[in-house]
Amino acid sequence: MELNQWVDELFEVFDEDKDGVISRSEFVELIDVLLQDKGIRMCETIFNRFDTDHTNSISKDELKNMVIELAL
Repeated sequence: MELNQWVDELFEVFDEDKDGVISRSEFVELIDVLLQDKGIRMCETIFNRFDTDHTNSISKDELKNMVIELAL
């Protein structure tokens, strides 16, 4: 599966309220699935690192950057 397709699918699944961004609570669920049992502190650290525009949400571009850095 191509990276963009994978990110699109992840985004669709975890943007539960379909508002076009991944909120902090949605992000916690995403990280829990991707990293499994690493704890809430890791989620907070990762969220803050990739919420580069400091909107307290993760855009699709920010998610793509996170996937590239953490998963590939």
